[in-house]
Amino acid sequence: MRRSASAVLAALAAVSVTWGAAACPLPERPIPALAATVRLLEPAMPRLLITARLELPAGHPDYADLQYLRERRVIARGAEVDPMTPDVWQAALDEVAGWYRAGTVRAGDPGDPGVVERDLAALIDQVARAVRPVALVAWDPDDRQRLAFLGLVWNWTRYPRLVVYRLDPEDDQIDANLGSMARRLDTCAFPVRNYVAASAPVARDLFLAENRARMFIVGSEPDLPGAWPLEIAQGDEVDVFAFTHPLVASLDAYAAVFVGDTAPALTLTRLLPFVRTNLSPVGLLRILATPD
Repeated sequence: MRRSASAVLAALAAVSVTWGAAACPLPERPIPALAATVRLLEPAMPRLLITARLELPAGHPDYADLQYLRERRVIARGAEVDPMTPDVWQAALDEVAGWYRAGTVRAGDPGDPGVVERDLAALIDQVARAVRPVALVAWDPDDRQRLAFLGLVWNWTRYPRLVVYRLDPEDDQIDANLGSMARRLDTCAFPVRNYVAASAPVARDLFLAENRARMFIVGSEPDLPGAWPLEIAQGDEVDVFAFTHPLVASLDAYAAVFVGDTAPALTLTRLLPFVRTNLSPVGLLRILATPD
């Protein structure tokens, strides 16, 4: 069943509307809890490797979550996970915190559900201070009140990318207050307060740079089997953004990267007069930058 952006984010946030780690209900066991945390912090995160062998049998209830974490390099191959040792738990939290250059979380015993909850709450709080999410709001060029697509510019992170969410066909109107459009992308882990808004062709051009850049799908919700990235043929990008292309027709959200624009600052400068944002030009350049 396909879900809209609001449904996907509500599921990720476990229907919580309060921002902050305390508002993120998580499983008690360390592997599912850590996987849920990474999914919250990194929507549609791409795989960093493909793995076929794990330290748990295929029928184990934590198998899928361990595979998810292994393929994001959160838990190393050969790690003691059944039961998980404190050293492995500490290394996993350090790995995630390191994606954002966030402070170290002093981990405890992952065999204690209360400790798991405390450690992950501390991790979420650390990361929330480091990320710079920006909503990308695109309206239909023929109807300024109609939403064409909604995305999250997710650049200050382990894998810089644009996350595009499926729209709810019954909720495709653009609010007069664009800040409320950004808040549609809030999760219990982090708020989204900054936005960039434009007509759909301009919003696409911020990334495609008048077709000088190529578009690649690198991740999805749900997480599909197989290997990414997959290049989108030139001319198909409009259908991909609209979720009418067969590649994304069954997805709730996907992550995309764009390669080939050798002067992104010039692209932004050229398009800035056609963009609405609550950021200054310098702030926009800073927040769209990727970490070294």
